[in-house]
Amino acid sequence: MTGAARARLRRLTFRRQFYPQLARIVATKLARRGGRGGVFVSMMGGVGDLVNVFPTLACLHARGRVEMGTGGGAYRALVARSPHVDAIWSPFVYQPRRAGHRRIIRAVLRPFYDRVILLDGFDPRWWERRVHLAALYAEACGCPPPARGLVHLAEEDRRRGAAHLERLGLRDFVYVALVIRRRRPLRSWPLAHWHALLGRLAARAPWPVVVDTAGSDETELPDGCRRLPELDLLAKAAVIERARLFVGGDGGLTHVAAALGVPTVAVHLGFPAESSCALGDNVSVVTQAQPFQDPALTTPDAVARAVDARLGTA
Repeated sequence: MTGAARARLRRLTFRRQFYPQLARIVATKLARRGGRGGVFVSMMGGVGDLVNVFPTLACLHARGRVEMGTGGGAYRALVARSPHVDAIWSPFVYQPRRAGHRRIIRAVLRPFYDRVILLDGFDPRWWERRVHLAALYAEACGCPPPARGLVHLAEEDRRRGAAHLERLGLRDFVYVALVIRRRRPLRSWPLAHWHALLGRLAARAPWPVVVDTAGSDETELPDGCRRLPELDLLAKAAVIERARLFVGGDGGLTHVAAALGVPTVAVHLGFPAESSCALGDNVSVVTQAQPFQDPALTTPDAVARAVDARLGTA
C-alpha cells in the first residue's frame, strides 16, 4: 500500500470512529434495561469549542442527565473533569458535513435519550451570523448564552502544575502561547511579529516570559524568553491558571486562560472576533480591521498597547 493510500485509509477510518461508540452505547443501554432519558451531546473538539460549550452543559445538567460524545486524548481528559457530564463516549468522531452520518447517529440514539444534540459543524457558515459560537451552542441546547467559557481542574492537576513550576523555579510569570500553522496562514501571526512582541515583553514585564510553542510550525524564540517544556493539557491549564498574564492567538489555550480568569491578551485573526474570540471581562481582544485580512497588518505595536494596559492591572 502506498503512503497516499495509507493516508486516505487513516482519514476514512478516523471519521468513522463513531460506529463502534454507537454499538457500545446501545449495548450498555440494553444491558441496563434503561429507557429514554437525559441528553446526548456531541462535541468532538477542539479545546476552545469545549471550553465554550461547558457552561451550556452545566445548564443542561441542572435539568437532568448529560452524556457526551467527544474526541480522544486531551479532549476526553478535559471533558472528564466536568462535573456536568455523567458519561463520556470517546472517541466519538464522525464527519459533520455528511448528512448520512448525522442521520445514523440520531436514529440509533433517539430511542435512548430525550434529546440528541450534535454541535459539531452544525452550520458550515456559522461565522457569517456574527454571533458567538458559545451563544450558538447555547441556543441549540435551549440555554442562555454564557458570559465566558468554563474549565474544570482537579487538585491533582494543580499539584502537577505547581510541581512543574517549582522545577522551573517560577512563581510569577507571563505565559505566551506562540502557535504558527502554515496550513492556516490567515489565522497565524508572523514569527517576526511574535519576536518583536516577545522582545518588548521581556524588557517591560516584571516577571519571566514563558513561551509555549507546542503545535507550532515555527518554534524559534528570541533571547530573554524561556521555553515551556511539553506538558499534557490539564497540567498546562493548571500552569496557565497561575500566570500573571497570558498572551496568545485565537487558540484553545487562549480560551482556557480566559475561562480561568487570567488577565489575557488575545491576538484574534481570521474569523470575526464577535463570532469566536475568547470571552470574559479579563480579556483584551486585538482584532483586525476586516476578518481574514493579512495577519501582518495587525502590528506588534497594537498588541503591545493591549499588553501594557493589562500589565497595569495584572
